[in-house]
Amino acid sequence: MLAIVGLLGVIYCYLLAVKPQVIAVLFFTITIADINFELGGLPLNIRAIVGLTLFARTLVLGKNENDPGFFMNPKSWLIIVFTVYAIIITAFYDLLNADVIKTSALTFISMYCGWYYYFQRGDMKYLRIALIIAGFICFFDLVFTYGYYGEFPVQRIYQFLLKMPIPVDEKGEYVEVINHNFYGLICGMGFVFLLNEFINKDNPKKTVLLILPVLFLGVLMSTSRSTLLGIIVISVVLIFRELKHRERAQKAYMLITMAVGILFLCLFLFTTIQSYLNVNVEFMERIMFRLVDEPMAVLNKHLGMNYNVQSLEAMDWREKASKDAMQAWLYLPFNEQVFGIGYWGFVVRDLGHSNLPPHNGILFLLFDSGIVGLAMYFLLIITVIRRSLIINTVIPQLVTTLIFVIFYCLGQNGELTSSITFLFIITLIAENERLMGLIKTRTGDTRQPLQA
Repeated sequence: MLAIVGLLGVIYCYLLAVKPQVIAVLFFTITIADINFELGGLPLNIRAIVGLTLFARTLVLGKNENDPGFFMNPKSWLIIVFTVYAIIITAFYDLLNADVIKTSALTFISMYCGWYYYFQRGDMKYLRIALIIAGFICFFDLVFTYGYYGEFPVQRIYQFLLKMPIPVDEKGEYVEVINHNFYGLICGMGFVFLLNEFINKDNPKKTVLLILPVLFLGVLMSTSRSTLLGIIVISVVLIFRELKHRERAQKAYMLITMAVGILFLCLFLFTTIQSYLNVNVEFMERIMFRLVDEPMAVLNKHLGMNYNVQSLEAMDWREKASKDAMQAWLYLPFNEQVFGIGYWGFVVRDLGHSNLPPHNGILFLLFDSGIVGLAMYFLLIITVIRRSLIINTVIPQLVTTLIFVIFYCLGQNGELTSSITFLFIITLIAENERLMGLIKTRTGDTRQPLQA
């Protein structure tokens, strides 16, 4: 084992020295797929080691001549100020710990490296590759769970191969370390990113047509309704925006038709694979309930139609949890409404009376950093997306990805401020800066749209 670790260490050092872009893809992949583990008793985990060494390598290489500088961009500083502000508020309420500090540091490193390696090529190829690989990792984790364990929580292949102990509770049942919705989120991110690419690029790669069904199947296997909602919203926006372009609209219709076909095919397969995989009947019934019965009951409820009240479970509960959280926020002291109560403060105080977060990303952010933090965050998001839409003739891929994340978070929690989301935001900022530089160079008119 030591020999293998030593060999991998030598290969890693070689790639870091000669092909640092490979390490960049590795770092982005393990960040997006949330892969992390301790290595040989070292004080740092694998993601911290990769991130820190990659960051150090960028300092040695120096920036590209076309790179305007990460610290020269005001929006980069807005993110930094937002992060520091959130840390100060968290520390004020005695909620700051080593994990929060490490997570914040790795988020900064991922942003800096995302910016740096965007300008190394002048495009987002490295991030694109990492997003696809991360999507496949999450897909195969789901396949492995279905086939080997036959029930949730999702078990990860890398943990199985490394013989990492699987956490269990006092009853001996598996503990869900990462919620199964996460795997749908990553597959969904990859799906909307590539969906936009296929529709808007004149000559999209044909391999996209092979990857999209796999990622969509991963979304269905995760049973994440939030992800399906985000995909539906993005698909509708892209179709309606591109209706005036006949070829693009045809591409969109073709992909949506394919997605609907995959949906019904998967629902059919879910009912027939019980005898072929190690999947128990209750688990399959649960999947069908989450994908069909529960969404239909919620839809019928809001349309004023008859519905089975027994089918209103998680989705109805999330809606109630959000309403209760909003009421809890209204009863906070004014200063806490304005400045927030620190990271995870909602759960620490048990304001939802369930020891659970509010299950609404916007409310989660509002409790953490208050009106001030929420205003900073959405000022950043709105200005970055608006600028991107102004200088592009099509909707950029990362714009659709960010909008997808926002819709996903309507029923989730802290994804708005995750390392993944900030990696996408900073890459979009870098793309805006590059395109604006090209516009100024070619035309001298900063108002003229430019095809990305």
